[in-house]
Amino acid sequence: METHWHLYEKDFFLDLPVEKEKFLSLSTRRSLKKNEFIFYEEDPGESCFYLETGSVKIFRVTALGKESIFFVRKTGEIFGLAEVIDAKKRKCNAQALTPCILYEINKNNFEFLLSQHHSLDRKVIKVLGRRLRYLGEQIENLMASDVTTRMLKLLFYLCCHSLIDRASLNKPIKVPINLTQEQMASLTGSCQQTVSESLKQLQQDGLIQISKKEIILLNPLQIIDKIDQ
Repeated sequence: METHWHLYEKDFFLDLPVEKEKFLSLSTRRSLKKNEFIFYEEDPGESCFYLETGSVKIFRVTALGKESIFFVRKTGEIFGLAEVIDAKKRKCNAQALTPCILYEINKNNFEFLLSQHHSLDRKVIKVLGRRLRYLGEQIENLMASDVTTRMLKLLFYLCCHSLIDRASLNKPIKVPINLTQEQMASLTGSCQQTVSESLKQLQQDGLIQISKKEIILLNPLQIIDKIDQ
């Protein structure tokens, strides 16, 4: 688990109840439907967001119309940080994968909050550091790992919120976010047909179980051993 420290992004306000209360009081609560956009490329980055419930994809669209997904933000995470301090233009789109409830805080209120609560400064630095490490690993995966290994890493990443201790690594766990095969292909730098074949192979190898639209990791610890080889 130590090797994958950068994947374990817990609730941003874990152990920070006072800071969370202040953040929410300075924020605007938004309720979104599935597929609703939160922001677009080139929008001014004048706010950031805390995701109370749901999941959000962060992506770009190429000149040829291909969608490249960089992150899936999950319940308890904060996003939109990269641009908010200097109010730079957004480099990506953010779209709800599921119905969501989030809190949006504007630049001035966020900077005020950081100035009053230095524990949040450290938390923001840690979060951005984890995400930078994650992106670096994604580049390495594209260069050195086959699609099946990249799929295993993606499924493990999506489950990290629930893998809180070593005991949980020995139990089957359902992937909490239902992605289409096209979205999985985008996240792994592959194509839908190859993703389909990789999922079938992983099921035949006894690493996952696919039932309707659900994917279950049968033994997360075995999967860690597999992706660390």
